[in-house]
Amino acid sequence: MFFCLFSLVYIPSLLLRGKFHRGFIERFGFIPKELGSLKRPVWIHAVSVGEALVAVKLARAIKKVFPDASVVVSTTTRTGNEMIRRCAEGSIDAFFYYPLDMSFIVRRVVRLLEPRLYVMVETELWPNILVELSKRGIAAVLVNGRISDKSFAGYRKIKFITRRILKNIDSFLMQSPRDAERIRDMGASAGKISVTGSMKFDEAAPSFSERDLINREKLGFTGGDKIIVAGSTHHPEETIVVDIYRSLREKMAGLKLILAPRHIERIGEIKSFVEGKGLAVCGLSEMLKGGEAASGKCDVLLVDTIGHLKDLYSVASIVFIGGSLARKGGQNPIEAARWQKPIVFGPHMSNFREVSEVFLEHSAAVEVRDSSHLKEVCEKVLKDPAESERLAKAAGKVIESNSGAVDKTVERIKKYINP
Repeated sequence: MFFCLFSLVYIPSLLLRGKFHRGFIERFGFIPKELGSLKRPVWIHAVSVGEALVAVKLARAIKKVFPDASVVVSTTTRTGNEMIRRCAEGSIDAFFYYPLDMSFIVRRVVRLLEPRLYVMVETELWPNILVELSKRGIAAVLVNGRISDKSFAGYRKIKFITRRILKNIDSFLMQSPRDAERIRDMGASAGKISVTGSMKFDEAAPSFSERDLINREKLGFTGGDKIIVAGSTHHPEETIVVDIYRSLREKMAGLKLILAPRHIERIGEIKSFVEGKGLAVCGLSEMLKGGEAASGKCDVLLVDTIGHLKDLYSVASIVFIGGSLARKGGQNPIEAARWQKPIVFGPHMSNFREVSEVFLEHSAAVEVRDSSHLKEVCEKVLKDPAESERLAKAAGKVIESNSGAVDKTVERIKKYINP
């Protein structure tokens, strides 16, 4: 009853916020016809872009071990759906939007799909679908499990509910011992919990074909340019980074800035702000078309596309991880580390706590206190080749030593795929 009342409020709110889209009908259980023709697929659910990339890695690994198994992926957000579209070839047989967690809707979807296994990426717990899967004897597994500080505080208040939800999950594969302890405290059976690490450390799934890969020449940069990449920024981080850039470029010739806001709908206001500071701005979308922006005359490159940021890190001289000064929980530093780049982030990395702690423990990233400290670190790294190289190599070693979570995960779940 609660979820029916919730949906009566939730659905109109989506319409009012402009969240209605062509695939929205799938959320009511009207999934694409091709899904019904697949024989007992593995169903992986990923909320948005970050989880979708993990889902692609897992799907590829499953296909490698079980080439005849069908794999389908559901997402909640449009950006997650778009990412799956780009990465699906060869690893995912079909994809769709996740159904609303109402009993009659999830019952229809589970009946049509008849999955052999249901996989949740990170912590996406919906009670009605878990109950339906349990009734039908279909295993449900949580992979790459992570319980953030904020989520844990909320779950502990309703432990009597979470315990009932978690009893319908067959296995919990958690990122770290702390996450394992938290899921146990929430009511999961200790015998069902394993620590397999973070799949985000494993090789990133490419989002574009080889011809689309980004290089300095394509962006109009010269070999001598030094480039600050500020990824997934929030307000007021753009202001902070642009002011730092303006100050440092007076001391360093050929210094450029790539600015990638977390929410692409803010591009217009950010462009106006940067231009108001007297800087020449180019949009990545125009740059990739080879238009006038490719002349290399821009000071600041604004990333107005989805999915390119992880490739843009390859041209960086230093990377600032957004959301870490603006108290938004930060973003994943792994994609920058994979390119062996010096990494800097602020003190607010709660959404990637375990990952950021690993980097700091191995001196593979620098945590800055505030904007003035960020400026100080950027200037030091950009001017000191030895420090830049040290941070870059340390970041690469962290990636190398923490890889392997995907294989561990497949090893744990293969008994459900081929019982």
